[in-house]
Amino acid sequence: MQISSRFNQNLYFYLIIASACSFLFSLFLLQLFAGALSILWIIEKFSEKKKAFGIFGKIILIFLIVRIFSIIFSDFPSESNQAYYKDALFYLGFFSFDFYLKILDKKKINIIVNLFIIASVAVAVSGLVLFNLHLVDRATSFSSGYATFSSYLVVAFGILICLPADMKGFNLFSSVYMKNFLKILGLSLIFAGIITSLGRTNVAVVVVLLIAGLIFKKINIKEIILIAILTFVFSWLSFLNNSPEFGRRVNQPADLSDRNILLKGAEDLFIEFQNPLLGYGPRTFKNIFPYTNMLADKGIGTWHNIFIQVYFESGFMGLISFLIIIIVVYYYLIKLIKKKIDKIYENIVWGVFFGLSGLILSAITAGFIDSPVLSILFAFLIALVSGTNYVYETMKN
Repeated sequence: MQISSRFNQNLYFYLIIASACSFLFSLFLLQLFAGALSILWIIEKFSEKKKAFGIFGKIILIFLIVRIFSIIFSDFPSESNQAYYKDALFYLGFFSFDFYLKILDKKKINIIVNLFIIASVAVAVSGLVLFNLHLVDRATSFSSGYATFSSYLVVAFGILICLPADMKGFNLFSSVYMKNFLKILGLSLIFAGIITSLGRTNVAVVVVLLIAGLIFKKINIKEIILIAILTFVFSWLSFLNNSPEFGRRVNQPADLSDRNILLKGAEDLFIEFQNPLLGYGPRTFKNIFPYTNMLADKGIGTWHNIFIQVYFESGFMGLISFLIIIIVVYYYLIKLIKKKIDKIYENIVWGVFFGLSGLILSAITAGFIDSPVLSILFAFLIALVSGTNYVYETMKN
């Protein structure tokens, strides 16, 4: 079924580009562009939206319904009610990305993904500049904290590993060697940004992604060595310019950033087994966490683990529906990887596989459901899988 839109294709094409390029440059612009795209989707004909509504839309809708019930039955309604407007763009963002990515051709989708990567490298550079100028203690972006900055770059790193050096539509240099070097340089800058954000988990995740890239032949050992050398140089020079926080972490390697206390609190609450079906409600961490006085960082507001967070906010119903989203996405990713699809779509599918894996691994010690940036990025990644699968099924039929 061919999906059509009421609007000129350039309008939603450029809005998607603007959204993909503004993730960490400006939260205001991200919400503006993603919000405008959502408004276009709302105005679209119901019959066309029905055509685009598939398995991915259904599992997101199930998760949304469970989250709404967890808000309605929340023990702390004043906190949980905030989720109605703070999380709305995640759901609207998914449905609008999903709808319009199913209309755009592969050339335009390829441009969107490549521009996302170019913007991500620019974000990494901006974080390194802020760090080297002593404007921040840990590398971050203009509009986010270091944790969001680091997790976002992990996604970009995973996607870039799988993109060919010769990015079609971006022939700024004729030499294949120069194009390959630019890819290696981009990966190195992103990795250096992650290292200087001082998130140890995400450094380990990037190493895992590099090993996986080697196993699946998305990168070779020579390229990894070059990335390691350039990353070391960028990071070493940065720490020479700004060393206090790095020195503290070296001197206190056992510092778990309060995660041991968070896990202890989660264990004790789980044993009490209160509200197992729908949880305590979204955004209730500070209301239910039993050991707030023991935390060194009094500003902690989440569980620093996506699965623990979803469970305590939305219970087993929320956790199961969230796990279904992940399982279904990976099922279709693996399905598409096994099929003979267009090379451009194949690169995008592999990129989403690596990028999404990086985000989920990162979320084991962080989170993204309540992040105004990472939640929309999560929606964007799922929509890319959904769009690619739609094209494959349409061509097959």
